[in-house]
Parts: sequence; C-alpha cells; structure tokens
Amino acid sequence: MKKIFLFTLILCLGYKVHSQDENIQKIQIVKDSSFETAYPKGENEIRLNALSFLAEEDLNIFYERILNKSSSLGISMFINAGDGSMLTDRKFAINPYYRFYFYNSKEYGARGFFIEGFSSFASVENESLQVSLGMTIGQKWVNTNGFSFELFVGLARYITDTAFEGHAPIGIAIGKRF
Repeated sequence: MKKIFLFTLILCLGYKVHSQDENIQKIQIVKDSSFETAYPKGENEIRLNALSFLAEEDLNIFYERILNKSSSLGISMFINAGDGSMLTDRKFAINPYYRFYFYNSKEYGARGFFIEGFSSFASVENESLQVSLGMTIGQKWVNTNGFSFELFVGLARYITDTAFEGHAPIGIAIGKRF
C-alpha cells in the first residue's frame, strides 16, 4: 500500500512540475511574439519636407539608411521649383548627412532627439557650385506601422567663396520606414 501511495505521489508531483514548465514556455512565446509585432522592421526610410513643399513650392526629399539604434546615414535632394523664394537663395542641392540619435530605453532606435552633421553641394542664385557645412537638431517619431514624423532646424555656412553667408534648413517631414 505504501508503494502505491508513494508511486501516486511521485506521479502527481511530476505532472504538476511538467505543467508548470509548459506554462512558462507559453508565457515566453507570447512575450517574444508580441515584442516582434510592436516595432516596425526596416533599415530604410524615405521622407518629404512638407513645410518647404507647402510654403515655398520647394521639393525636399530625404533617404535615410539606419545603421543601428543610435545612428544613420542619409542624403537629401532639394529642388527650388518656385519663382523666387523668400526663404532660400538655393536652386538645387544634394546634402549627405550623418545622424546620431539620443533615445531612452522605451524607444527602439533611430527615432527621438537627434543631432545631424551635413554638407551641402548647391547651385546658388547667379553663382556656380557652392559647398557648405552645417549642423541640424530635431525630433523624430515613428509609429508601429513605420510612418515617421520629424521636426528639424539647422544652420550651415558656405565654405566656398560666395556672396551668401549661409543657409538654415528647417522643416516638418513625413515619411515611411521600410
């Protein structure tokens, strides 16, 4: 009788331990799958500066390649499509840039407050190609579907001989991460 009781007790304890292990595994699987669906995947992003497009009929398009959670490389193209802009003397520009993002632990990277260093190769009114160097600060938000919204302001100085001192990029950009 003692052997049957002992065997039954061991069987019940083994079943209970086994069922607890299954519950732990189920919790981990749910946690991992919900983590993956919460954040958009993608290392590329395309944006349009809506402020310059609406205010001055300028086209300013950005491409950004995300390197890791805290940095990215990108290039932007600026085309002045209006007949005389009040905000800029530039007609066309190509602007390569490097961004460093400052983020907290709740963010998944390449978003939040950023500082950007850039150079600009521009065609300026009545002059040849001009080169400038500058810095930009801004804030980027990215939702779970990968859509981005960005506010930025910067200042740049021409390093080539020109009648113009510099330019100040400013914008509200919308885009999509993919």
